[in-house]
Amino acid sequence: MTTDDATHSSPLDIAMLAPLVSPIREPFLGGAQAMARDLAVGLAARGHRVTFYAAQGTDPRALPGVALVEIAVDPERMRPTDFAAARPDQPLESPDAAVEEAFERAIAAIAARQPRHQFVHAHAYDEPAFRLAQLLPMAVAHTLHVAAVVPAIRATLGALAPTRQQRAPDQPWLVTVSRACAASYADVCRIDEVIYNGLDLGAIPFFAAPAPSPYALYAGRITPEKGVEDAVQIALLAGLDLLLLGGVYDHAYFEARIQPLLIAHPSQLTYLGPLPREEVWRLMGGARVALVPSLWDEPFGLVACEALATGTPVVGYESGGLREIVTQGETGALVPRGDITAAADSVAQAIHFSRAACRERVARHFALADMIAIYERLYHRMLAAHR
Repeated sequence: MTTDDATHSSPLDIAMLAPLVSPIREPFLGGAQAMARDLAVGLAARGHRVTFYAAQGTDPRALPGVALVEIAVDPERMRPTDFAAARPDQPLESPDAAVEEAFERAIAAIAARQPRHQFVHAHAYDEPAFRLAQLLPMAVAHTLHVAAVVPAIRATLGALAPTRQQRAPDQPWLVTVSRACAASYADVCRIDEVIYNGLDLGAIPFFAAPAPSPYALYAGRITPEKGVEDAVQIALLAGLDLLLLGGVYDHAYFEARIQPLLIAHPSQLTYLGPLPREEVWRLMGGARVALVPSLWDEPFGLVACEALATGTPVVGYESGGLREIVTQGETGALVPRGDITAAADSVAQAIHFSRAACRERVARHFALADMIAIYERLYHRMLAAHR
C-alpha cells in the first residue's frame, strides 16, 4: 500500500475555517476563498468529513459533499485589511471589533462541535483567527495566504510559533503558499511547509489558440496593490484592448483612479465586473496575454496560474510567488516592478510563447490532486504530533 493509499484509507473529520470578510460563493472575492473551497470539496470527494465554517450568505451549492456552518457577520462593519498599506514596522493596532466578534462566533461554533472534529484548518487572514483558534482543544493548522506585512499577525504568530524553539504539542501548524511568502516569515515564526495552491485542470478548458479579436486581460480584485492602473497603461502601450474582470475591493480607488480611465478609453477598455470562474477561464483562454502587474509581493498568484492553465502566457512584475509560477521566456515574462515600458515590450514576445507549455507548467507543478494529497499527509503528521 502506498503512502497515498494509506492516507486515503483513513477518513478524517475536518473543521475548515474560511476567511470571513465575504461569503464563499461565485464569483469568489479572491484566491484564498477559491482555494479553501476547492480544498474542502476535494477532501470530501476523497472520503473525508469536512465541515466548512464561512460567512453568512455562503452558497451551499458551491460546496458539494461538504457540511456548511454559516457564521453571522455584519458586512457593513467588516473592514477588509488593506494589505498594500500594511508595513511590518507600523505600531500595533487593536483588533477591529467587528472582525473580533465574527471570529469569536466562528471559534465558538467549532468548539460546540469539537468532539466530532479532529482538527481545524483555517484560511483566514485576520489576526483574531490565529489568536482565538488556539483556544480550541484540538490540533490547528493555518494556511498563510498573505506575506508577513501586518504587525499584529507578526506579533501573534511570533508568540505562538517561535522560530527557533522546539515544537510544543499545542502549537499551530503553519503553511504558506509559496517559497517567497515563507521567506517573509523567516524572522517571525516557524513555517512547517510550503504547499502550492492547486487547480483542477479537468474543470479549466485549454485554448490552443486565442480568440480572433486580440485583447489582453486583467483579472483580480480592483484594489491598488494589484496594479490595475499599470495593467491599463501596459495594454494601451502594447496596442491591445483590455478586459478588466474582478470585484471592486476598494471603492474609493475605483472611483478616483479606474473609472476615469474607462471613460477616457471607452473603445479600448472594458470592465466586466466579477464573473463566475467558468466565464473568467473562457475569457482568459481567449486573451493574447494575461497582465499581472502586482505592486505588492504576491503570496502566490492564482490568477497567473489560472491563465497558464488555459494556455495564455502571463506578463507582469517580478513579485513574490509569481516568480515560482511563471517560467521566464517560456510561459511569460516578469519585469521589474513599475517598468510599464518593459512590460509592454514583453507582451509582443509573450503572445508567441507555446500555449501548450503554459498548460503543462500548471499540470506538472500546480495540480489540485497533488495539493490535496500533500495536505492529507500534513494532517496525519499534525494528529500524530498532537497526540
